[in-house]
Amino acid sequence: MLNRLYALLICFFFLSFESSAQNKGVLPFTGIKYFNEGISAKTIEVKVEGASLVSNRLPLNKDFEIKLQSPAGFDTKTKAAFAAAELTIVSSKGTVLSTVPNLLSNNAAQGFPSNSFKELSIKLNLNAAIIKTEQTCTVKIRFFDLKGKNQLRMEFLVNITKAGEALQLSKTVNDVKIADPFEARSSNLKIKNIDVTVDTSIRVNPKMAYASLDITGIDGTSIAEVLSGKESYWVYDSDLNEVKMTDKQLKQVGGAMENNVVNYLSKIPYRLKTVSGKLFYVRFRWESSDKKKVIDVVVMK
Repeated sequence: MLNRLYALLICFFFLSFESSAQNKGVLPFTGIKYFNEGISAKTIEVKVEGASLVSNRLPLNKDFEIKLQSPAGFDTKTKAAFAAAELTIVSSKGTVLSTVPNLLSNNAAQGFPSNSFKELSIKLNLNAAIIKTEQTCTVKIRFFDLKGKNQLRMEFLVNITKAGEALQLSKTVNDVKIADPFEARSSNLKIKNIDVTVDTSIRVNPKMAYASLDITGIDGTSIAEVLSGKESYWVYDSDLNEVKMTDKQLKQVGGAMENNVVNYLSKIPYRLKTVSGKLFYVRFRWESSDKKKVIDVVVMK
């Protein structure tokens, strides 16, 4: 029955090895929450037909792929990695719609050769018979070690697309250079630099501290296009629980008219000034009106 409900393919590739320094966080583009509990990856990507998904909107009955590049933390003393992956799909009200105990069960006995275990990829789809009339669902993936206690958990809040809605996909994705513990990506744009500071001098709401994102040297757009685009932001506490904010983001857009290089200054309210000693995750997203260009930044402050 599971074979009829899901299209599950397992793929392993050869890539250079690096491990992630972050224990938890939120991914740009998709908003996936991840929790490295002994298992980590250099990058986590969501692909559809070979292109990168740059939003969290997916249709029913269409394969999408979750890829871990350079997975680390599996016990390889026997020269094999005994990787497993548990899938749980949860409704918007918290009802479990479906579970698969181990997507990698075909390899549970022999494992995977550690010398070629450089990328882990699973494919699945949201079957209409399971999702039914749900407009949103949460796809929970737990990669774990059959020979140990290490695991990597992911929570992917998916919004179901409407009939005829085009997917936000890109074959041109750029990682933006930004100091740890920040992460930024852009689609169909290049960005020279992002500086992140905390601003407590804003008078619009003098009680709030603002995360200041100074995004400079945006190449591939124009001031008019940036101003006509859509901005969104999210704030999470140290456990990645969303903190609902009612204050508006503040912004300043400028740049050189002759070469279409744009600078974007975003001020995002994320905590009261009186709150200290607590960590927050702030995610900022801009997308063009045609949804083909995206800037997505996640910072910790």
